[in-house]
Parts: sequence; structure tokens; C-alpha cells
Amino acid sequence: MLDLSDIPLVDNHCHPVVLDQHMDLVRFRSYFTEAADPSFAQHHVSRSVYYLWLVRQATAFYGCPASEEALIAARNALESDTLLARLLQAANFAALVVDTGFPEGPHIYSPERMGELGHCRAARLFRLEPLMQRLVMAYADFDEMVAHYEQEVSTIRQRGYCGFKTIVAYRTGLNILEWTKDEAVAAFAQARAEGLRQGSLRINHKPLLDYLLHIAFRSASQQGLPVQFHTGYGDSDTNLLLGNPLHLRNIMERDDYRGMTIVLLHESYPYVQLGSYLAAIYPHVYFDLSYCIPFVDRLEMLAFTRQALGVAPASKLVYSSDGIHLPEMHWAAALRGRTILAQVLQEMIDAGELDYEQARHIARLILHDNAWQLYRLSD
Repeated sequence: MLDLSDIPLVDNHCHPVVLDQHMDLVRFRSYFTEAADPSFAQHHVSRSVYYLWLVRQATAFYGCPASEEALIAARNALESDTLLARLLQAANFAALVVDTGFPEGPHIYSPERMGELGHCRAARLFRLEPLMQRLVMAYADFDEMVAHYEQEVSTIRQRGYCGFKTIVAYRTGLNILEWTKDEAVAAFAQARAEGLRQGSLRINHKPLLDYLLHIAFRSASQQGLPVQFHTGYGDSDTNLLLGNPLHLRNIMERDDYRGMTIVLLHESYPYVQLGSYLAAIYPHVYFDLSYCIPFVDRLEMLAFTRQALGVAPASKLVYSSDGIHLPEMHWAAALRGRTILAQVLQEMIDAGELDYEQARHIARLILHDNAWQLYRLSD
């Protein structure tokens, strides 16, 4: 089979890990499910195929017996910096593109520190919804809030970010519509009142959220910035029907938004063929292949990789982990991504679809070159 271990990875979408990596078994398990109910970490995660595979791989890496208890003991014996450095360096990253919007706070590693420990570049993505929430709570006047929002999104590249990220799929869905200013003002008043009453705001007021997204899209187009969209699989509070990437077609069709590159995250799972199709017909749409989250087994990962490569040009596909909280996620995705892509490409060589050099070139595009260029990591 093809060996892709020599190709350094650009993780096109991942998250920070927590500073304190010393944890008990239930907490460790809890990071391997999108379910909110605590019973999943207590009873169900340890019976999922992905997690069983992860424990075997991680215990082999740490050189300890193949059990959860041994894994927790081995990782708890290491300082967090040492743990993170060992895993990231073993994964052979060229760059990490880090969504700084979640998790936030003093309890996480900065992207810069992750890059330092991993001996790789680290770039920052700017998540839009936390900015919206902060400004809605800060300003009672709609026009003043919008003015500050426009100023912040217009200077993203100057402030060191390489792109935007939106989780509108979680909140009101990918069917992003046009609203009048009056409709947005009314939604703003409702959102702010709720936020003040509850002490915090989770923006899910569609006219306001869509209105502010359109401002960000215009700014992204003017700055030539990528915009990552969560699509498909997600937290238990998302409506998966509204995460179908076909809902974004009206955004993709707009000529005034052609300056922004759209990245469909999480292979739009389970809408893999639909997302691949969009990347195949729109020049500014890219399709992300995520090899940690969603937590699916190898056979599912082989299937979505085959589907994506079977529909979209390799020049429109980018690798990611969506790793978060634990460095094992970033590392495990690197194992998965290289070996699964190698297996699919080898199948294509055996079927006469590709020759060896073409397969190697495609692997290099997906694992490194496409994202390196997309996020202008050489700048």
C-alpha cells in the first residue's frame, strides 16, 4: 500500500487543547462523544468502535497495556507540555489551523504554544458567533453595534487571522436568508433583552444572525478570506436537516461573494456526496475531510474518502482532524487520514484509475498543498 507518512500535514480545522491533561477516565471518555447526556461517557463511549480503536493505538504509542486504565495512568504520568509535544511531533504536522472560538479562556493552550510544541506553523481562525454575542450585549443601539462589528470583521487579516468560521448550522441552519434592517433590528432587541435577562447570550435569532453573516461575507470577499462552515454532523442540539450544505447554494451563487472561499467542514457527514458535488461545480468551494470528528469507524471513513475523491477534484479537498481538548485527537486523525487516504488511492491504482505518481500527487494536495495555499500559510 502507499506510504504517506513522509507528507507533513496541514490540519485545516482543529481546536485548542486544555492545559491540564491530568484527568480521570470518565472525563477522558466524555470528549469522544457529541451526546450531552452524561450516561454516554459512563456507559456507551467505551463500546463505540472508534473509541476502542483509539485506546489500542494510544496504549501502543505510550508502551503500556491495552486498557483504558493503563492509558489514563500513562498519560497522567506525563507533564501536559511533554504529552502535547510527543503527540504533535509524532503526527508530523506542517501547520495547525486553529479555531480559536471554542474552547476559550485561560485553561487552554494558545495556537502559538501548540505550534511551538508541535514544531509546526500555527494559524488562527476567527469564529463569528462569539463576536456577535459580545457586541449585542455591549451596545444598546443597533447601528452602533453594527459599526463595531463591521470594523472588527474588516481587519481580520491585519490582526493575524487566516479566515472566518461560522457555526450558523448549529443555531438557525445553513439556509441563510436576506432580511431587512427593520427585521434585524427587531431580532436584535429580542436577543439583547434575552441576554440581559439570562446574563449571557446564545445568538439564535435568525434575522439578526443572517444579517450579520452577510456583512462578514462581504468583508471576507473583499479581503480574499476563506470562510469555514460547519456542515452536517455536530452537537446534539443541532438540527441535522438544516446542516445540509445544499442550503448554501444561494450564497455560492452570488457573484459578490466569489472572493471568499467556502470550506464545507466535516465532509458534510452524512451529506458527503452532496458536499463533494458542490466542491466539484463551484470554483470557490472546498470540501474538508475530517478524520477524528465525526467519531466514525474506519469503514465509514473509507466510504466518505472514496465518495469525495470520486466526485470532487483532489485540488478541492483538504484534510482536518477537528481535534479538540485532547492532543490524542490531533494525533489519531493523522494516523487515520494518511492510512485511509493511502488505502483509497491504492484501490484506485489497482483499478487502473491512477498511476503511482498521480496518487502521490493527489495525496500531497489533500494532506498539505491545498490548505497551505488556501490559508496563505507562506505569507
